Amino acid sequence: MAFGNNSTLISSATVTNIEANGTSNETFFGQDGRADAFVIADGTVGDDAITNFDVNDTIITGKKIFDGNNDGYIDFGPNNVLDVDRTGSGVGRAGEDQISVSGNGADFVTTIRYLGTKDGGFAYGAADVRDNFLGHFTKGFDNAAGSTGGDASVSGFAFKYDNQVADTTYDFGKGQSVLLLDNATGLNFGGDTITKFGNDDLLVTTSKLYDSDNSGVVTFGKNLVLDISGSEGPLASDPAGGPGGQLDLGATRAKSGLTFLGEKTIEDSTYYYYGTSHSTVDLSFA
Repeated sequence: MAFGNNSTLISSATVTNIEANGTSNETFFGQDGRADAFVIADGTVGDDAITNFDVNDTIITGKKIFDGNNDGYIDFGPNNVLDVDRTGSGVGRAGEDQISVSGNGADFVTTIRYLGTKDGGFAYGAADVRDNFLGHFTKGFDNAAGSTGGDASVSGFAFKYDNQVADTTYDFGKGQSVLLLDNATGLNFGGDTITKFGNDDLLVTTSKLYDSDNSGVVTFGKNLVLDISGSEGPLASDPAGGPGGQLDLGATRAKSGLTFLGEKTIEDSTYYYYGTSHSTVDLSFA
């Protein structure tokens, strides 16, 4: 299958640049109903604040933020600030810049999850998007090392994956599997491959996929890959650009398409479920 160019990290999100302007302390605002990517420059940006950070928003840095236990989550310190320049554990390694992040209810955001890296950027998003649906992972982008919590609709799945922005291959032949693709962030999640996508498996997105004839079946392009919508989707232009990335599910699945199985809103995120036309997944949304 022929993928397009998925090398750009930020595709449909609105970019807010937090410049390295010395010690000037500034406040940057997210907007309701929009995906905002707050790009923090390398160098001294000051002790800035991000407000109205919601489930569709991301923080992009030029270097990976220190993750003390390497679990894929960045927990803010007891002072509720993000040490973007931290070099290790302990007070003396916090670095120069501390960023406070608050949600749309003015409550402090205290944890973000790592979404991977490409295009010179390291991406971080709201932890709740994963935790409320797939569960809280012990480590990394899947539940292989264990997980806690999550939604009942996928509680029985053996393998749960939170897609990262780099190109990734998933083997769904190992057991019942679900892939969460957080395309409402307005990031491009790469050209990914899923092998052995079966009747008991799910693809779940946070922005609905484009259905050209509103039939409930999402068709693939002539290149036999699925073009993922972006934060503004579904749009008729999605198949041309695939702003959320692309998926190769194999020629057989590409010819039959994916069936929209329903949606569920959990707190501030809406999850859109897709499977085969003969899906055996028992989805209880109520």
